[in-house]
Amino acid sequence: MKGAGMWSFDKHFSATAVGIVLLLFCNQPRAVARASQVGHDDPWNPEHIEHLPPEVRNAVVRMCRDPLRAGHYFATYFDNSRLMKLHFEHLHCDGQAIFCRGDICLHQEYVSTGGHYRLMKSYYDRNND
Repeated sequence: MKGAGMWSFDKHFSATAVGIVLLLFCNQPRAVARASQVGHDDPWNPEHIEHLPPEVRNAVVRMCRDPLRAGHYFATYFDNSRLMKLHFEHLHCDGQAIFCRGDICLHQEYVSTGGHYRLMKSYYDRNND
């Protein structure tokens, strides 16, 4: 009698395990599709400009004509976001404005004081990100 109960348990366990494996395989394509969409970010994305602080965004928009697109490293932050550096080699302005001369490009540094960013320094430097 003890052996028959064990066989019944193994049979039930095996059926459950097979069911779980089948469910995992059936849901896999949807999970893979969702995962691939989550990590996608266009390298030249206007959202990189839209996420800038308002005073910085307004200054950049005045320098360019639409469509305005920026790369991932257009704006970099330092010192707990107190200092922001803009790297204009990572900015596309519909071909209107040219921010690079050979291998040197415009860079700007903004500092946050009182909750607002102000331009601290503007200079041309090597494209050495």
